[in-house]
Amino acid sequence: MKVSQAEFVESFLPKSSYVLPPSSFPHVPLALPYWNGATYRAILRSLLTGSVIAGSDLGKLRASVIESLGGVDALLCASGSFALEIALGACGVQPGDEVVIPTFCCTTVVLPILAVGAIPVLADVGDEMNLTAETVVAVLTHKTKAIIVPHLFGNPAEIDAIVGLTRGRNIRVIDDAAQALGATIEGRPVGSFGDAGILSFGSEKICSGIGGGVVVSRHKEILNGGVKIDLPAARFSLSLRTLLSTLFYRRWRRWTLPLLRRLWDAAGPDTPPAPYRKEAMANLNAAVALSLMQALSENIAARRARVAAYRELLGNEERLKLIPHRPGSACLTQVVRVLPKRRGEDSASEIIQALCSAGYEIQGSYVPIHTLPNYESWVRKPLPLAERVWSELIELPCEPDVSLDQVERIAAIVKMA
Repeated sequence: MKVSQAEFVESFLPKSSYVLPPSSFPHVPLALPYWNGATYRAILRSLLTGSVIAGSDLGKLRASVIESLGGVDALLCASGSFALEIALGACGVQPGDEVVIPTFCCTTVVLPILAVGAIPVLADVGDEMNLTAETVVAVLTHKTKAIIVPHLFGNPAEIDAIVGLTRGRNIRVIDDAAQALGATIEGRPVGSFGDAGILSFGSEKICSGIGGGVVVSRHKEILNGGVKIDLPAARFSLSLRTLLSTLFYRRWRRWTLPLLRRLWDAAGPDTPPAPYRKEAMANLNAAVALSLMQALSENIAARRARVAAYRELLGNEERLKLIPHRPGSACLTQVVRVLPKRRGEDSASEIIQALCSAGYEIQGSYVPIHTLPNYESWVRKPLPLAERVWSELIELPCEPDVSLDQVERIAAIVKMA
């Protein structure tokens, strides 16, 4: 869950209180999905041929994922969260086992761990706001059964080093590429490391579709280890409802936002994550995801160009620290740490407000999970870096629909605020 420090302190005010600009229609809405003509044609084809639930796009998407990630098996399901639950179960995580996750992360990662009866253990992050081998080893115990390694903001984490420290131990590593589809580490695709990987086609992802997740494995015994995984079929009415809500809330957000401000009560940081659907992926979802996979190269190239532009425009500002993207990053968003001008000032919130007033729907970043109510018991050791910097972070948009001229205007406001 992403909020500013001011919102967190002031009784968990809803996110809409600071990301919605006073102007009726924002120049740049938050996390606009990158869809093209092929995406809309895929939707129409599924609707007109009656292949909303079952159809050939499911097989094509599965084959595309296996080819892209070099895996031997892949399982399509309704969401990234459900994919994570399936991966945990396939890796043998049992009730009472401990699963390490970063505290600087979305709270939705917690539900799949609880669903298999395991115990989340929160670890600190490094300077790039991802898990590191050092922060992971600090919280390992004899009960640790799995480590979930997200690549936040599309930026690859040090997953090779984390896999290395588990050698000789009965610990599985799950490569969480939900935010990093298309990213690589030394030419190898993120999502293919560890014992299992997951992808997501949900909102605010590289390939933001109408939902859906994928479990990927390079080892046959993970997904076909003698236990057949049968998923309930997707439901027709829910699939259509998800399509309409995605169009209304996300794809057409620039025009629907004034109405959303009246109808939508955004969740605060202490709101529990919504339950996820435990069923197979619908063919409609697969058709959309497949069209996005086919445009992945141009999507990432555009995002990298925007990250490079932010670096050129803001990289020399003394009070701004751009969280660096490693080579191979998918560049979901550019995170900036805003150092306060004076002690006690919330400069990050001031910049967010200035951007929103100018018509740019910008947000802060994650609140560390261990600082939220009901999550404190999963902390074993101090987590200083996440606690120190989270309130100073903002996320600047890198979607291909954000023009380079708009990037320049955003950067100018950030420097002036």
